[in-house]
Amino acid sequence: MAFQLDLPKFEAAGAQVLGVSVDVNDANKAWAEKMGITYPLLSDVRRQMTRAYGILNDDPKLAQDPAAIGRYLRAQRSWFVIDKNGIIRYAQTNEPREPLLSNDQILKVLSELKSNKD
Repeated sequence: MAFQLDLPKFEAAGAQVLGVSVDVNDANKAWAEKMGITYPLLSDVRRQMTRAYGILNDDPKLAQDPAAIGRYLRAQRSWFVIDKNGIIRYAQTNEPREPLLSNDQILKVLSELKSNKD
């Protein structure tokens, strides 16, 4: 929801906000409508992207732990800034109970990238 609230700031910084989930498209669409999300939500049900970015909880031990089974084959909460050439310029992954990353931190990275480009 925080990205939605700051979407104009991201757009002004020249960024395209995308959400990625391992849920099916219909679930993403329903969640977006419920939450008022207007940026694109991509579905990674095959877990190809989340695996490629190293953010998929695919440790089989999670499936054996009743307290952790809900995280098994789910993506970790992560943020990436990827430039127009497909290069990851910033990455942050949080553990389940860690505080969420501030949009201001991401906007700062975008500003720094833009300054370095000029």
